[in-house]
Amino acid sequence: MPAALIPASARSLPLAVRAQGARIFTADGRDYLDGSSGPLAANLGHGHPAMIEALNRQSHDVVFAHRAQFRNAPAERLAVEVAARLGDGFGLSSFVCGGSEAVELAMKLAHMTWAAQGRPEKHRYVSGQVSYHGNTLGAMNLSGQPRYSSAFRPLVHSEQTITVPQTYRLDVPDGRTPAEQAVARLRAEFATLDVEHTAAVVFEGVGGSSSGVTVPPPGFFEELRALCDEHDVLWICDEVMSGFGRTGKWFAFQHSSAAPDIVCYAKGIAGGYAPLGGVTVSDRVWDLISDAHPAVTAGHTFTNFPLNCAIGLAALDVIEEERLLDRVIDRGERLGQQLSAIAEQAGIVGDVRGTGYMWGLELTLPGTTEPFDPALDVTTRAVAIAAEHRLIVYPARLCAGDGRGDALIVAPPLNATDDELDDLLSRLEGSLHSIRVSLDI
Repeated sequence: MPAALIPASARSLPLAVRAQGARIFTADGRDYLDGSSGPLAANLGHGHPAMIEALNRQSHDVVFAHRAQFRNAPAERLAVEVAARLGDGFGLSSFVCGGSEAVELAMKLAHMTWAAQGRPEKHRYVSGQVSYHGNTLGAMNLSGQPRYSSAFRPLVHSEQTITVPQTYRLDVPDGRTPAEQAVARLRAEFATLDVEHTAAVVFEGVGGSSSGVTVPPPGFFEELRALCDEHDVLWICDEVMSGFGRTGKWFAFQHSSAAPDIVCYAKGIAGGYAPLGGVTVSDRVWDLISDAHPAVTAGHTFTNFPLNCAIGLAALDVIEEERLLDRVIDRGERLGQQLSAIAEQAGIVGDVRGTGYMWGLELTLPGTTEPFDPALDVTTRAVAIAAEHRLIVYPARLCAGDGRGDALIVAPPLNATDDELDDLLSRLEGSLHSIRVSLDI
């Protein structure tokens, strides 16, 4: 068959023909262990009967009903269910087709919040250095990770940044813990921001492909909440990768005692079975917006798409009925221990970090915290070698934040069986050995 699609990878990719559980089968008869849930999206694995049934059932009812012409029950029910899982103080939602779209809508709603109060000059944003918030131009402006926007630099104008709390390399000369130092640095950096013109800080619940999984340390989100309140800035929490059970909570920010003003999400909300994302605003934010805007027209053709929302409802049901949050908390701790043991034997993993079913393995020169030379492109090499071992992991290039750093993300489906997890670990161990051999160290 002649090539018809714009290539998504420089390397030759296998042809997927079937998938079940945590395995994807290709046309040449091989099976791949999906060790990263694709891009941390296929949270419920492949071929789940409840998800397929939801798709079939809704397709017989109503597939499309434009948001400006009709209400639809799946979207309205999903909004209620998501708000309930976010907790007290959260209200209205809008559902879109992915994470980039969700982040863009969150940015628009933040601007509308201040404009409704007669403060339209608050139009700037702050994000983490390093971070990733999407591949559309507005979201790319926020992404404090140069590799995502380098090809589009004339179109992208970077926003303000604050440092992502990568405690792995924090130097603590005065006796403070890494968490205390991260909070102190956040406070100091916030004082340098143009808060008079800033609408919101956009921060990942857990850093993903930009930082190789960065879990905010204790006290970080509480301090961010206090600083935003002090300086009249909204907090948008980007839970696109970390939401819907990935960390053992419905949302990663719930590991803290702080709550954002706006939450955006995607990927896991539909378990990988539909292109679905969304934004939920706090009651306080909606009260401010609705004073000037009783309706929000910032939507797209497939906003609140009934079919996708029905699949989202099914995903929530599966997570509840299969007690997957408990599974991720219980099994996730052991997964982290097993990854650390494999990493120690490999000799090229300087740090294993994460929580639940979201783990990053940063690759470094043996026995050091020193990243590899970026010219070696170790992450790309490592992903390709893992694929040769029929293991899918997710790349996190330039994760150290200084134009260097290589990492792999391990994030299996939340319902992966013990046998599938054992197979994942076995293939990872072989992959890391082959990666080291390829580097000749």
